[in-house]
Amino acid sequence: MVKYTSRKRSRRAGQPPGYAEFWDPGEDWTSISVGTTVEVNLGAGHTYIGHVDAKTHDSSIVWIISFSGLGRHMYGSRDGVILQLTERRKS
Repeated sequence: MVKYTSRKRSRRAGQPPGYAEFWDPGEDWTSISVGTTVEVNLGAGHTYIGHVDAKTHDSSIVWIISFSGLGRHMYGSRDGVILQLTERRKS
C-alpha cells in the first residue's frame, strides 16, 4: 500500500496590494523635450523649477537639473511626480 503525504491545497492568494499600480502607465511626458524648463511638483506642496537634462526614448524616466542648486534628480513616470511646462523664472 502506498502512503500518501498530505499537502495543503488551497486557492492561490489574491494579487498583492499595489498590483493595479504596477500596470498603471503613469504620467505622460512625451511632449516634454530635453532642455525644456519645467516645474517639478513632488507632492505635499513641494515644488521646484529646473530644466530637463535628459530622458529615455520612451519618456518614462527624466533627469532634471534644478535652478535653485538642488542638483540633478531622476524621476520615473510612475513616481507620482508631476512635471509642468513653465517659463524660466529669474532668481
